[in-house]
Amino acid sequence: MNKEARLIDKIMTIVFIVVLVLFILSCSIFMPLMNRRFYYDQIDGLNIVEVLNNYTHEDYNKEDVIEAFDDVMDFIWKGSEFKTGKLKFSESGKSHFEDCVPLFWLDFIVFIITSILMVAFLILHITKTIRIQDIRGMSPLFYGGIITIGLVIILGIFGVVSFDLLFEYFHKVFFPGKDNWVFDPRYDEVILILPEKFFMRCAILIGSTLFVLSGVAITYGIIKKKKLA
Repeated sequence: MNKEARLIDKIMTIVFIVVLVLFILSCSIFMPLMNRRFYYDQIDGLNIVEVLNNYTHEDYNKEDVIEAFDDVMDFIWKGSEFKTGKLKFSESGKSHFEDCVPLFWLDFIVFIITSILMVAFLILHITKTIRIQDIRGMSPLFYGGIITIGLVIILGIFGVVSFDLLFEYFHKVFFPGKDNWVFDPRYDEVILILPEKFFMRCAILIGSTLFVLSGVAITYGIIKKKKLA
C-alpha cells in the first residue's frame, strides 16, 4: 500500500470516529424527541394534570394535556399552526417553540446523514475500497464509544451538581441573547405540562441510550482485540 493510500485510510478512520460520535449523540437525543409515548407515560407519575389544575383553577383532564402536547409537537415536526389545545399561550412562548424547530430538525438531519454514512463506511470497508484502521490495536468503534461516554459523563456530573444550572446554560448556548424560554405560567400554561422533572427524565433517557450504544461499540472493540491477540 502506497503512502497516499495509507494517508487516505488514516483520514477516513478519523472521519469514521467523528461520524460515529455524532451518530450516537443524535440517535440518543432523537429518542425523546420523536417518542410521544414517553411523554404520555410521564403524565400520571409527575402529577401533571393535578399541578395544572391547582395553578389554573380549571378542570383540565389527561386528554387535554395530551392534546396540548400533541399540538406543540405537530407544530415542530409537521409545520402545523401553533396551538396548545385548551391552554393559554403568549406570543413570547410561541416564539420560543419557533426557535426550537430548527434545533429539533438539526438533530433529525444529523441522525439521518450519519446513519447513511455509517452504512456507507461499512460497505466501503467490506469491499476494501477503504480500510478503517485500528488505532494501537483497538477498533475505531472503541474510541468512538469512549469519546461519547466521556462527553456525557462530563455533562452528567454537571447535571448532578445542579440540573437547574445545566438547564440554564443549555438555553443560553442554544438560544443566545434570548429570554423567551423563561415562561410565565400565567400567560403560557403549556409550561405547566412540561415540568423540569420531565426534562430531567428526557436527559436520563438520552444518557441511557447513549451508554447502551457506546457500550456496544466499546465491547466490540475489546472483543475484536482479544480475538486478534
